[in-house]
Amino acid sequence: MGPSSVRGHRPPNGFRGLPGILGITAAAGIFTHAVLPRVLGTWGATGSESTMSLPGDGLIPEPDEVQTMAVTISAPPDEVWPWLVQMGVDRAGLYSYTWVENGLLHLGVTNADRINPGWQDLKVGDVIAFTPEGYPGGRAGPRVVELESGRHLVLDSSPGAPPGTVTGTWQFVLHSSGARGTRLLLRTRSGPGRPPALRVMDFLLRPGYLVMDRAMLLGIKKRAEGNAHIRGRPGVSS
Repeated sequence: MGPSSVRGHRPPNGFRGLPGILGITAAAGIFTHAVLPRVLGTWGATGSESTMSLPGDGLIPEPDEVQTMAVTISAPPDEVWPWLVQMGVDRAGLYSYTWVENGLLHLGVTNADRINPGWQDLKVGDVIAFTPEGYPGGRAGPRVVELESGRHLVLDSSPGAPPGTVTGTWQFVLHSSGARGTRLLLRTRSGPGRPPALRVMDFLLRPGYLVMDRAMLLGIKKRAEGNAHIRGRPGVSS
């Protein structure tokens, strides 16, 4: 085969676009796992909110990963709090994307649009279910380790960790903002001791977690503000 034949050789049609596909895939992977967590990891939070000490931080003194998200809600903390304590896939839902929760994960979630008095008795030791009874692995989710009504709710998310060891937290903190407003902060922290398989899963799914967390904060905002609007109508009381 002569030089001209080598120069004239073309790859099969099925492989001509492969470099471009690989490039797009690599770019998507970099954006999803490097850029997106940096953008959403501090979504809505000010610089001081991202670095300030919050209830629950002491559970993991030296975390490997920290994300702090925040949203402003036009309702006072005591009207936002009931939406937090009734969360759970077998209770009021998680106020996020049901097409993911039900369409992809088949959790059977119904995200409530009103406060249920029967779901307001959350206490330390309770589990906020992320998966329902009958799901592979059964009813499971983070455990309440600290709460103060209208102020903060701290959850221990440490599957597979030795007893007494906290390797992941969800920290909901409410700060008064303005005359009748709330800054709702959600901090997630993970630390040493998480099983290797879980650390890999955290890395792969973190972008999705952040997208769902953002949707949850916005879902709480929408419901709390809608409820405050209804309560503000003449002749309407709680």
